[in-house]
Parts: sequence; structure tokens; C-alpha cells
Amino acid sequence: MVLHVKIRNFGRVESADITLNDLIVFVGNNNSGKTMIMQLIYGIRKELENFLPPVCGIKQSELNGQLLIRCDQGWYKEVELKINKYLDENKSRIIMDIFGVSIFVGQIEVELESDEAEYFVSSISGYRNIDALGQEKGINIDILQYKNGENAKSFANQVSVLDYPDGAVMKALKIVWRIILCGKNTMDSGQLFLPASRSGLQLLYKYYFAGEAAGSLVTPVKEFLRFLQLYAEDSQLNEARSVLLEFGEKYLLYGKVIQRGDETFYVDSQESREIPLHIASSMIHELTPFVKALNATQRIDWLYCDEVENSLHPLLQREMARWLIRMVNAGMHVIISSHSDTMASRLNNLFMLTQSYRKNADYKILSELELVDADLLRPDVAVCVYEFRNVKPGKTIVEKLEFISYPLMGYDFQLFGRNLDKLYDEADRITR
Repeated sequence: MVLHVKIRNFGRVESADITLNDLIVFVGNNNSGKTMIMQLIYGIRKELENFLPPVCGIKQSELNGQLLIRCDQGWYKEVELKINKYLDENKSRIIMDIFGVSIFVGQIEVELESDEAEYFVSSISGYRNIDALGQEKGINIDILQYKNGENAKSFANQVSVLDYPDGAVMKALKIVWRIILCGKNTMDSGQLFLPASRSGLQLLYKYYFAGEAAGSLVTPVKEFLRFLQLYAEDSQLNEARSVLLEFGEKYLLYGKVIQRGDETFYVDSQESREIPLHIASSMIHELTPFVKALNATQRIDWLYCDEVENSLHPLLQREMARWLIRMVNAGMHVIISSHSDTMASRLNNLFMLTQSYRKNADYKILSELELVDADLLRPDVAVCVYEFRNVKPGKTIVEKLEFISYPLMGYDFQLFGRNLDKLYDEADRITR
């Protein structure tokens, strides 16, 4: 199940059709609309978290005292119609909520893409718990996601009577919608936007709130500041997040980021001395929000990072690409923008290596490149790469790049290719 966001005539962007896959990469010129589209997607997903899905289009039956609800293509179409009507009627207000100013947008639509044989079946049954405090009533909602006629995933939920005032059917549909929107059925599957100016914002966020939010910021940036304000480290981090943190500490930070009360410190792995964040290097500043996104008590499963390569040496950009791959493999959704040919090329190499390795299982090449299997994308992970191209003064189109598998070239980044050609030609003329 894949969600598309389709945008027409928004700011500089004439058209964009963004597939919300596991890993999304935006590249393009400065001032081409990458950040605004990223922030718009953030705002749309936030808006749709409380969407009430339609009841029409579902199929109901009973089996052994359980109510069965099937959500398939007919229901998906009803969901699309209801969402798109809502977005059309509220697009001006949504834009104002996100950006704080009125920006014309011609169209915002979503599309649910799924195979004909992909559907959800929810089984609803009641339960009673009797303990010293009395009797509790509720419902069990077990959801099975089917692909090609086979059960692909299972989601179990136990809900108190107080948690479904709209009825058991609507509660089940809300959970199914949550799975479609977030890839999970948990209500704490949050999203976090890391702005390009994250370094300075980390130092000044306390003053921002002390001044009662003086000044205008877009909602994703405000919520980034709120995340920093409320940040608390999870003392019972799961294994997947712990492994991700260990990688970042070893290959990028060369140390640890720790929290003491409301102050952040960096501890170098060699000196073991706590350095206040405000005197740490710019590289530490840029990486600290990633650490906090991974180990916060607030669960972050959708991570948006504008200019992901900020303050990173090209060698560290190579390691950052590996870290991003590992985040996605751990179940996170990651959306990044980049102006760096090093970052784009490194990601592209890992994408190509993933395809080549999956076909040939060549352990030797991994060893030669000082990589391991964890640096390659899982087979079920989907990637989308978009290039923002200026078609005329002040206007951009967003083109989805296709992966070229034969001959194996991966993604053709024309923007970076032209720049490298110019640098080569320039050096050739100088040395000729």
C-alpha cells in the first residue's frame, strides 16, 4: 500500500507527484521548491492523522460470533474521494496552518496505490476483564493485511470501551487508515522535520519559547523546536534503535551525545570529556538531532531532513548515506534533500550495489568496499528519487528519476553531472 501526494501550481512548483515510499531523495537547484514540498508533505500527513475514514465501501460479515470487515479496492476509492474532497475544500486553510502565510495552490490530491489482491480484514470481538477494581469491557481488533491472497502482516489491538465512542467498526477503520498512513498501527508513530538551519535553532530554541514564540516559523520548524523543548531520552530503547545509535556514534560522531537535564553535551570517544553543545563543532550540531530522533521517548518513524549533508566532510557524507540506509532498513521512513554530489553518488552506489548483490551474492565486493550486508537495502524497501528542474524563470517541475538497471547506472543526476563536466572541462583548459 503506497500513498501518493499530487501537487499542482504551488509556489515555484508547477507539478509534483510524490510517492511516499520508505526512502525519498530530493535533489535540485537552490530555491527550486524542495524544502516547501517537504514541509507540505509533512503538513498533509499531520492533517490526515485524524481523518475519519468512510464506512461505505467496506464489506461486513459474521463468523463464529466475530464481526469481519474487509477493506479492499472499493473502500480505497471511497477513502480517496473523501480525502480529496476534504483537501480541495480546505487547501487554503491547510497551507495557512503549515506556512503561516497564504500561498496559492492549484491542487492537492492523494492517491492510494495498491495491487488488486491487496486488502485488509479486521475481526472484531468483545472481551471482559474482571479484577479487583471491577469489570472492564472492550473489544479485540485483529487486522490481517493480505497481499496476493496471502497474509503479509498481522496487527493486534485491544481497545477499552471508552476508546471507541464512535463504535467498533469506525475504530477498526481508523486503525486500518493509520496502518496505510504510517506503515504501523501505533498512535505514537510520529514525524520530525530537521530544518537546514537546525544547528542554530538548537542553540536558540529556549529563547524562542521564552519570547512567547516571537517571529514567524513554519509549523514543521515550530514542531522541531517543540521536540527539542520536550526531548527526553528513552531509557529502554529497543535493539534496532540502539544498533542505529551505535553506528552513528562509531562512524560519524566519534563519540556520544548525552543529555543532562535540559542541557546537551558531546563526549568524545578518545577524551571522555563532556563538552557543552554550544562549543562543540558544527558537525556535532548537525548530527545531534538525528541522535535525539532515534533515542527520544517520543517515537519518530518519519524523519524529514533538509540538506542532509550540512557541515559534513565528504568522507562523513559517505557514512551518513550508510546511516540513512540502516534507518530505512530498521523500519523508518526517511525523506531527505541534498545539494551534494558526494551524498547523491554514495547513495546511488549503495542502490546499485544492492541490486547487483541481491542477484549475485558477491561477498568479495562487499569486503573490497569495506561494507557489510546491513549497508544494502532490504528487498522490501522502496526508494524514490526526484529531481527538481527549472523549466522557465521562477517555475519548477519535479521529475521522478528512473533506476537504470541495464547498463547498471542507477539514477542519472543530470544536475550533478553537468557540474562535474564543467569542472572537468575547466581543469582541462587550465592544464592544457
